[in-house]
Amino acid sequence: MNSRKKILAPDYLKGHDFTQNLKRILGCKDFLELSELLDVPKSTFSTWNLHDRTSHELMVRIHLATGTPIRQLALGEDVEEAEQKYEKPVDDVAGSHTAVEKNPPEVTQLSTVVIQSFCLANGQLIETGDIAYPIRRMNSFNLKAEHTIEVETNEAIYLVDKSSTDAVSGVYLIDVDGLLSFNRIQRFPGKKLAIAFGESTIEAKPEDIKVIGRVVVTLRKD
Repeated sequence: MNSRKKILAPDYLKGHDFTQNLKRILGCKDFLELSELLDVPKSTFSTWNLHDRTSHELMVRIHLATGTPIRQLALGEDVEEAEQKYEKPVDDVAGSHTAVEKNPPEVTQLSTVVIQSFCLANGQLIETGDIAYPIRRMNSFNLKAEHTIEVETNEAIYLVDKSSTDAVSGVYLIDVDGLLSFNRIQRFPGKKLAIAFGESTIEAKPEDIKVIGRVVVTLRKD
């Protein structure tokens, strides 16, 4: 019987966290510089951000070319930061070095989280940077920062929960043939969806669209 412990997958950086880490490590100010340096289309980074993806091939390539530690590329931890963040247990009977994370910083009423912000124009999401939101407000809307993006249009600002991708009832950010839009959707028996487009409503199947996320908060000017 094999008594060795399983090697489980760590919590890799994904999406926005992954691409921001690449810019920081490689000293690039934007995706254009990153695209030219890595020979990766600029749109690829936006796709990774939107769908919370990562690239293990890119991690290996940068490691081989620059010597950057894989832990820093995959988890966003510098060597010094890792030593400060983790401490080894005093007793190590099994001979393994299990990391014990220190207490996280205290969360107060003034604490904020940073989420990604986009502008929706011509059916495409254009990244406009990061924006801070109060943790108190995010909690009141039952939103998790890692699953939330802000999307601005000419009509309003929306907070979209990307973890809600099964359209049931509400307003959703959807992808139809590569074009994104906000639409009200109602699910009916028989796996049918009624999707509002302006003054009209069409019937569609779930596989006809791709749901990016559900609108939880809408901010409009009076």
